[in-house]
Amino acid sequence: DDSAHAAFGHGTMVAGIIHLVAPKAQILPLKAFNADGSGYTSDVIRAIYRAVNQNAKVLNMSFSFSAPSKELSNAITHARKNNVICVASAGNDGSQQVVYPAGYADRVMGVASTSDNDARSSFSNYGTPLVWVAAPGEAIVTTYPWRTYAAAWGTSFSAPFVAGAAALLLDVNTSIDESDAAKAIAHAKYISNELGNGRLDLPQAVAAWHGKKMTFHERT
Repeated sequence: DDSAHAAFGHGTMVAGIIHLVAPKAQILPLKAFNADGSGYTSDVIRAIYRAVNQNAKVLNMSFSFSAPSKELSNAITHARKNNVICVASAGNDGSQQVVYPAGYADRVMGVASTSDNDARSSFSNYGTPLVWVAAPGEAIVTTYPWRTYAAAWGTSFSAPFVAGAAALLLDVNTSIDESDAAKAIAHAKYISNELGNGRLDLPQAVAAWHGKKMTFHERT
């Protein structure tokens, strides 16, 4: 709607999911888009550098661009060099389409959406190397402005499950980096090649990190 809160619904819902998975995680909210979802790549780039400068450990990016950007890629590389774990939504075009930043698959974990029945959501993009793992993204109930709750659909709400998982891994060992987190999170419930390593499985991910059983669907 046109209220003062309209521009904060999406981010509030994403943050609520992270907090659901990792209750002790501290949230650094950085707003880079308008209420209608429009925005400039430059705003996103500034947000990434700001997150790194503020010593963020996990970067959740619940958005996608259809075209690559050298400057955005450089920002992601900067985050990776500073041991920031990067997670991004795979997009909602329902196709095997590469979007960014999830498309920077050597530095970012791209997250697709699944239903409650562990099937790929019809709206979710899919395929490798875009998708590293999947997570629930249908009718996800989470926090919403006005101190209330709402349900949402989309890969925007799948990515924070994985970002929360990364925060949990950091709680186990603060030295874990993006590569370590990706390998641990790859211990998921396999569904099909469309969804990379499969649907996120938190117990398996944490157990894999404890046991250092780092066998997984290789990145390309």
